[in-house]
Amino acid sequence: MEKGVERSQRMGEAEALSLLKNASAFEIGARADALRRKVHADKAYYAVNAAVSYSNICEAMCPICSFSRAEGSSGAYLLTAKQISSRVEDFAKRGAREIHIIGGIYSKLPLEYYIGVARAVKEVDNTLNLVAFTVSECALMAEVSGKPLAEVFRILSEAGVDALPGGGAEIFDSSVRARIAPKKLSGDEWLEAMRTAHQCGVKTNATMLYGHVESPESVVDHLSRLRALQDETGGFKAFVPLPFRRGKNCPIPAKDSGLYDLKICSLSRLFLDNFSHVRVPLPHFGDRFAQVLLNFGADDVGGTHWQEEVAASAGANKVLRTENSVRATIEGAGFKPVKTNSNYV
Repeated sequence: MEKGVERSQRMGEAEALSLLKNASAFEIGARADALRRKVHADKAYYAVNAAVSYSNICEAMCPICSFSRAEGSSGAYLLTAKQISSRVEDFAKRGAREIHIIGGIYSKLPLEYYIGVARAVKEVDNTLNLVAFTVSECALMAEVSGKPLAEVFRILSEAGVDALPGGGAEIFDSSVRARIAPKKLSGDEWLEAMRTAHQCGVKTNATMLYGHVESPESVVDHLSRLRALQDETGGFKAFVPLPFRRGKNCPIPAKDSGLYDLKICSLSRLFLDNFSHVRVPLPHFGDRFAQVLLNFGADDVGGTHWQEEVAASAGANKVLRTENSVRATIEGAGFKPVKTNSNYV
């Protein structure tokens, strides 16, 4: 829980819903900024990190996704451990200290493949912080291997995985999920998988994909269920709001509103009082808007995010960021940059 926020003073769901529906972005933002500065003062966090997407083959084929491909289709790929190792070597030479690994839901891959991917990263440099595999991917590993999910987490940790990303949360509301990600884990299943990860000592992030067909009620429900699990486990390191980008030929509409982005970020800071960090990744928001969000409750801009592909596939601008440019972005917003990683160490 944030410093100075007593359980009895917590924002309730009714107040959060009222703010989201009726308050201005600047009203919520002023409150969020005050709390953010109480917790983090003028610090803003970043990492020198890079992403490797081992495959874009995905059997879920979510209507919201522009990245996934069907097996055998044009542009579909699957990297070998050697190919991943080569990319990681290049990133490490350029100064990366953290590697993010994600792919799709591909049931033909055995558990040994993922173990090999993790080991390939650590063999390049054992000190690299490895953030790998969403709980959706981990649940598939358990299903394919016949092992309990807790055992999968243990095996991945031994192979070198230091933390899990927060992807796959989308929106927990079942009616919304049925439209945007009908074949993924349900909201309850995602939360239960995260509970298991935390019980196994694996730290994770938590995300929310917003700006599509969700309602204010489903946003508050999502945040409330994350807060409840964090009360129970304390295993989430950061909350990451992700704005939906409508890619080419995507059938799902997008809410294109910067003011809505500000409200979501600010409300997240106020409502998620047991999350220390609110992260706004530069590839998803852009450098200039991330500067604004740092004044609306966010305290972390993610980092360099070299070779990020998921946001780019939906039309986000590809920007080659350096550590110096990320630091300049933070300083330009009036904050002091603090180099860290996803575990904040």
